[in-house]
Amino acid sequence: MDAVDNIYMDDAITALMGSIGVKETADSQTIVSLVRSRKVKEAIKEIAKHLGLPIEVNLSYVSNEYSADAKDGFRSHHLVKTDSRGRGTDAITAQVSIPSSLPFYGTTGMVNYPINVRVRDNCAEHAMTFVGLMAHEISHVVLHSIRHTEKQNEFYTDLTAMMLGFAEVMRLGRKVVTSTRKGNTTTTHTTTYGYLSDSNFDFAIERIRNVLDTARAKKHQAIKKIDTMEEDVHRKTIAVYYFRDYLAYLDKHLSKKTKKISQHDGQWIATFHQPDYTAEFVSAAHKMQDQLRQFRNFVQNLNHYNDVRSDMMRKYEETLRSVELDKKYDRIRGAVIIMRRYVSLTHRFRTFLKIKFGKRA
Repeated sequence: MDAVDNIYMDDAITALMGSIGVKETADSQTIVSLVRSRKVKEAIKEIAKHLGLPIEVNLSYVSNEYSADAKDGFRSHHLVKTDSRGRGTDAITAQVSIPSSLPFYGTTGMVNYPINVRVRDNCAEHAMTFVGLMAHEISHVVLHSIRHTEKQNEFYTDLTAMMLGFAEVMRLGRKVVTSTRKGNTTTTHTTTYGYLSDSNFDFAIERIRNVLDTARAKKHQAIKKIDTMEEDVHRKTIAVYYFRDYLAYLDKHLSKKTKKISQHDGQWIATFHQPDYTAEFVSAAHKMQDQLRQFRNFVQNLNHYNDVRSDMMRKYEETLRSVELDKKYDRIRGAVIIMRRYVSLTHRFRTFLKIKFGKRA
C-alpha cells in the first residue's frame, strides 16, 4: 500500500473512535508467555477475547515452505513477508480466515463462532512480534464483523489493533533484529512488521495514549462523583434515625414537655406520627443507593471507552437526577429541626454518639 501522512492517521483514528473506541492495554505479557509455552491457540483466543470476539479458534500449523495461495479462502495474510512465489520469507506467518457469513460484532452469534487460523510452526521464536501480528489479523475480523467501510484497509486494521489494547505490544514487537556472523563480519538485519511507517506509528501511539488518558480522567472523575454522592446519601439517611429517635423521645416525655412546645410546632409534630412519614424519603434513598452501586460497578469495570458506554454513563447520571432526593430529605430534616428544640441536650449528645459509633437500633 502507498505511504500515508500523519494527517491521514489522525483522521483515521478519529473515524475509528466513532465505531470501535479505545480500550485499556491488553495483558500482553500473559499472552506472550502462552505463545512461548507453545499454547498458541490459547494465546490467540486471549487476543480475540480482548478485541471483543468470543470466538472459537481452529488452529493449524504450516511449514516454512507454505505458500499463501488465494484459493484456500484466507483473505488476511498481507503482513506476511513473501517472495515472488507467495512463500513466507521472514520468521512469522499468521493468517486468519474471514467467512462471508461472519456474525455481527457483539451478537450472540459470535460466541464460539469458528475462525480458522494458520501460523508457521516456528511462531514462538519471536513471541512478542507474533502477538502483534495476530492482533492485526484478528482486527480484520473486528472490522469485517462491524461491516466497516474500511475493513479492507490495512492502515485502519493496524490502528484497530492499537486502539483496542495492543499498541504497546506492537511497539515492542514490530521490529525483529537478526544478526549473522561470517568470519569477522557481523551483518544485522531489521524486519519491520505492520503497515505504519515509524513516523506513522509514533504519531498514532501518542494520539491513542492521549485519548486513553482523557478517558481514564473521566472515569476517575465519575468515581469521585459517585464517592461524593454516596457520602451525601449516607449523611441524609442519618436524618431518618434522628427523626425516629427524637419522635420516640418526645412521645415518652410528652407530659413534661407539653407546656414548652409551641402551638405551631405541636401541630407539626402531630403530623410526624402519620404512618410511613419517612417512607417516601427512605424509598428514594434506597433507590439512589442501588443506582449508585450499579453506576460504580459499571465505571470500575470500564476498560473500553466508546460512544455506547458514554451514553450509558449519561443515562446513569440522568437516572440519579430523576430520584430528586433533596426535596424529600428537606422534609425529614425540617421535622428533625423542629423536634430538636424539645429534646434534652443530654439525649441529643447520647444519640449523636450512637450514630457516630454505629450503635443505632
